[in-house]
Amino acid sequence: MEMYIIFHIIYFFIYNIVQIFKSPFYWIIIGIIAYQYGKIAKWKKLALEGYGGSYLCNIFTSMMTGLLGGIMGSVMFVHLGTIIDLRDLYALIIMAILLSLIDPRYMCFAYGGGIISLISLKFGYPHIDIPQIMTVVGVLHLVESIMILIDGTRGRLPIFMDSPEGLIGGFSMNRFWPVPLVMFINKGSIYPATIMAILGYGDIALTDYPERKSILTVIMLFLFSILVIVFAQVSIMQYKFRYVVAIFAPLGHETVVAIGRWVEERGNLKFKPSDMGLKVLDTLPDSIARKMGLESGDIIVSINGNRVYHEKHLKNALDIGPSSLSIRALNREMELVSKEYRGHIYGIQDLGVVLIPDVHAYAFNSTSSRGAISELMDRFRSKGNWFRN
Repeated sequence: MEMYIIFHIIYFFIYNIVQIFKSPFYWIIIGIIAYQYGKIAKWKKLALEGYGGSYLCNIFTSMMTGLLGGIMGSVMFVHLGTIIDLRDLYALIIMAILLSLIDPRYMCFAYGGGIISLISLKFGYPHIDIPQIMTVVGVLHLVESIMILIDGTRGRLPIFMDSPEGLIGGFSMNRFWPVPLVMFINKGSIYPATIMAILGYGDIALTDYPERKSILTVIMLFLFSILVIVFAQVSIMQYKFRYVVAIFAPLGHETVVAIGRWVEERGNLKFKPSDMGLKVLDTLPDSIARKMGLESGDIIVSINGNRVYHEKHLKNALDIGPSSLSIRALNREMELVSKEYRGHIYGIQDLGVVLIPDVHAYAFNSTSSRGAISELMDRFRSKGNWFRN
């Protein structure tokens, strides 16, 4: 009987969330996200000499991931018994907008929720239901962490910048998800309503591979979310915990951001040129390099028995029109491996690889006293956080 009820609840969520496709507001949000992906695609074409990635695929995967996140978040709200007063929600949104005028990344609900809760506790106005509002903050961030795990590194953008150690490479990750959530609203009477949230992820990876960097973010954000939810639920019965969750939410979120910045500032740069050969930053989809199994971090040592140290050596090896293609490379573990390509290669002009010494013209200027990495991280995080929560 219990499983029967659960399945009916899930069916109710899916039905109501799917109805969002009929809403013009939903498609306006999709248009905003499409515009952001369009800007990223133009930047990618500039850096990768014409390849901008699959624009429509990015939009579609964001929509599907957002729907999945909406179902998970809605189930969590019902399981936790979350009921939101519309006035509390409006107060949270207004606070988030005001904070965004200071810095776009403060538009995150962790900051607005914590501050509006502290104001309510201190002055009694606006009178908001702190446990419920902070539960919403925790669930949204928990959903965000899951979506980052699923879809956070898709469409990653190779970047280049100057540093005291010379030209280095890295990746920026920018994803946006439209998340329709079904939650119970208290507006005189309690009823279910579908509410739209836009969650975003913006980060860079200079000291580790994108998939590993995103996992670190997921772990920290997941733990942060669980603690916020636990503190919020405990505060229903223990009044003092309302202060705890109100203070922890902004400070905890800022700690997550600070740890991510510290890792990039203090870690060893992963994508530096190598004197042993050509360092691969990334491979293009459907390229020969990707079909051969080359991946980010590999060092191409030789092509068809000829040593390569510079991009012109690679071009010369391809210009002679070889009948076969054999590459020896050092993988991420610095093991020498051989890779063969058996397909048609007549007339091939490139392998579809992004090499770290390739793009001096697109490197970022790092003369700021704050440090190039801090500047770059702020730049990408601000983009993502305009669309957070």
